[in-house]
Amino acid sequence: MSTRRTFPLISGSLSLDLVNTEVVSYGHRRELLTSEQDFLDWLYTMCEAIPSLDKSILNVSESDLADSLETIYRFRFQLRENFEAIADGKGLDNRWISDLEENIEKAPFVYKIESGEMKQVPKGTWLNKVLSLVSLDALKLTSEGKLDKIRRCSNTECVLLFIDITGRRKWCSMKICGNRKKVTRFQSKGEIKKP
Repeated sequence: MSTRRTFPLISGSLSLDLVNTEVVSYGHRRELLTSEQDFLDWLYTMCEAIPSLDKSILNVSESDLADSLETIYRFRFQLRENFEAIADGKGLDNRWISDLEENIEKAPFVYKIESGEMKQVPKGTWLNKVLSLVSLDALKLTSEGKLDKIRRCSNTECVLLFIDITGRRKWCSMKICGNRKKVTRFQSKGEIKKP
């Protein structure tokens, strides 16, 4: 049995965590969703991380998944462009909001109670369900006032984005970039002290 690929889940947001499936490793941008199986692994990971997420998105045929990846890559690119623009202090693009709303119209939600919790379940094709769920998450960031708290990591080589609730967070994650920066700073201090 193969193990599932791991992903940097640093935001608690479905839409931001989709954007964060591109990382920088050894100075090069690296795609974490290189195959249909990688995307399915990401969906499983998100369903575990967000228990209220509708699990029907895990029921997809190989052909539907293969046919959908290019659309998902384009959608992720639009999310990244808009999230980075917001992180850079630019205003919210109303056309992007309309696009997100249109994605939801293609797979509107019904509500079901599962395990005592109310769940939003999108109706439509598999691809439209995925785009609808991610679009809803991005719109919730807007309505909850979190969109203006999106930040870039202080490591200029890192492309990961996160939500800075406290206003003091600098790194995408202490495990990923924060610790690396501390080690680099510590090593440079040690080199200065050598005779």
